[in-house]
Amino acid sequence: MPRYSINETRINQTMQELGELGDSPEGMLRVAYSPEDITGRDYAIKMMQEAGLETRIDTAGNIIGRRSGSDDSLPAIAMGSHTDTVPKGGKYDGALGVMAAIEVIRTLEEQGHNTRHPLEVINFTNEEGTRFHRWLVGSRSMSGLLEQEDLDAVDDDGLSLGPCLADIGGDISRIEEAVRKPGELAAYFELHIEQGPYLDRSGTPIGVVTGITGRAVFEVEIEGKANHAGTTPMSTRRDALVSASKLVLAIQKMAAEQEICRVSTVGSIKAVPNAVNVIPGSASIGLEFRDTNMEALAAAEQELQRITDQAVIDDAVDIDVIRHRFTTSVPITPDMQAMVAEAAENCGFEWESLPSGAGHDAQAVANIAPVAMIFVPSLDGISHSKEEYSTPQDCANGAQVLLELLLLADDRF
Repeated sequence: MPRYSINETRINQTMQELGELGDSPEGMLRVAYSPEDITGRDYAIKMMQEAGLETRIDTAGNIIGRRSGSDDSLPAIAMGSHTDTVPKGGKYDGALGVMAAIEVIRTLEEQGHNTRHPLEVINFTNEEGTRFHRWLVGSRSMSGLLEQEDLDAVDDDGLSLGPCLADIGGDISRIEEAVRKPGELAAYFELHIEQGPYLDRSGTPIGVVTGITGRAVFEVEIEGKANHAGTTPMSTRRDALVSASKLVLAIQKMAAEQEICRVSTVGSIKAVPNAVNVIPGSASIGLEFRDTNMEALAAAEQELQRITDQAVIDDAVDIDVIRHRFTTSVPITPDMQAMVAEAAENCGFEWESLPSGAGHDAQAVANIAPVAMIFVPSLDGISHSKEEYSTPQDCANGAQVLLELLLLADDRF
């Protein structure tokens, strides 16, 4: 049996209240740095303060709530996630991790339990990366992983990051002050919806995350020759969009049939001049590969180069493969996995091990502290959609395991 029980009604009430902020008929609109995001952040601060946490905003815009321990010389144990969303996203991605962490603190307060370690609840800014096309901005800032191109990024309207950080209480001129040193945090725990179908299909209430996926992002630019659609013979065409279409199918097969990597996705495609009566003279596709094994991502990149080289020969086009970001996969250590499993068993829940196919703040924080993740089921595996849903019971189960995990860590670290 768990030592203390979280308040199931309260955790789900806070999830509902937060879910009303930025909601629309198309889904959630709490995109980072937007007015809706600021409203959600204000709600999180209010909940932290009601739980008795001392709150501050670091120079990267991360909201940090702190509770003293009986020995404040010990490093803090942190919990958290994010409250920003993708455009037209769901109410559970990220939000559950923040609200559950606050619920853990409220339960400890009500039980009069003072942990040995100081505790922190962190609401990381701009996890999703939709705006500025730079993700994990808050957690990478805290972990010393931010790059100059992050600081120089502009959004689709040409607005730079600095004023947006100022809007949420950050300061880009002092952003290096947000970095936490290795050893400053004893551990970081993140509860999250699975965002995939496996727990929902198996009926298992708790997932013990074995690792967080790596991600390789590319853009492929194809140059053919624009010409009249009605007068150019099929045999002489250099159709860039036809070449792009062949590549889309080949990239799909790399994961679906060849199993070179776990998943492969072409998520964007453009054709120029994009007119029905003109053979496309140029085209571009945006794609990504994901796997917890970095060697698999390297193999996928090699295969991408092979199929594009072949397309140059077969289709008489020119192709440029642009290598964008590689995010390193993060394995979660066996001892941290075992502690999550023990916490689940102490709460009376079955569990299963599974990798995370999505990225999370935990993968950045792993640069400065041991991390562990808890998954709860996502109905039908749907996420980044207004139909994203985890049941009230699943949300409460996850919060209960998070509390037990924190208490185990406080005893042992």
